[in-house]
Amino acid sequence: MYVEAEVDNKPWYYDIKRFVQGREYPPQATKNEKRYIRRMAFQFFLSGKILYKRTHDATLLRCVDAEEANRLTQEMHAGLMGAHANGSFLARKIMRAGYYWLTMESDCIRHVQMCHKCQMYQNCKITPPQYLHTMASPWLFSAWGMDVIGAITSKASNGHEFILVAINYFTKWVEACSFKNVTQVAVTRFVKNNIICRYGIPEMIITDNASNLNNRMMDQLCQQFKI
Repeated sequence: MYVEAEVDNKPWYYDIKRFVQGREYPPQATKNEKRYIRRMAFQFFLSGKILYKRTHDATLLRCVDAEEANRLTQEMHAGLMGAHANGSFLARKIMRAGYYWLTMESDCIRHVQMCHKCQMYQNCKITPPQYLHTMASPWLFSAWGMDVIGAITSKASNGHEFILVAINYFTKWVEACSFKNVTQVAVTRFVKNNIICRYGIPEMIITDNASNLNNRMMDQLCQQFKI
């Protein structure tokens, strides 16, 4: 049971319904409780024996008890049309279907937290939080960041679908070249021709450790030029 059952076996809207129907207060109700019931009653509409909640756009939502609320929550969350949405979205989905109860959003959030599949397949942050470190570049063209963009659709007329990009951290200057395949040879040639020969030997080249950017040929190049 994700929605708590009523203690006195009466629905949560019982007192509101009695007031809307016959202007009757609960026995031994205090002055503050009567004022609260009157204020709440303006938001509800009685049609026959069914009580409806008025929304801000004049839509009528049928009030349901705890048993029906549990059934609706389960069906909307994991039923035939359920998508295991989060708690707030699940509450809005039930309201769009035309149903309402007083603790709807908190009950939906608790339902999602107790859903076994949601806890198993939710997006988990496995890496522990760490402080961010600023990438400093002490002088012009001393530090470069390099990465590959692609595959890009559709291909260029020459069949190229990858772009090798290098960005200088100090000036934000960009060097880029397109390739059909970003091989180890293409990367080392790009570093020599587009970075070293044009701007001098950098102090560091930062990559994401992809196999075509971090390999034996790149290690030899860095050792040769002491990068």
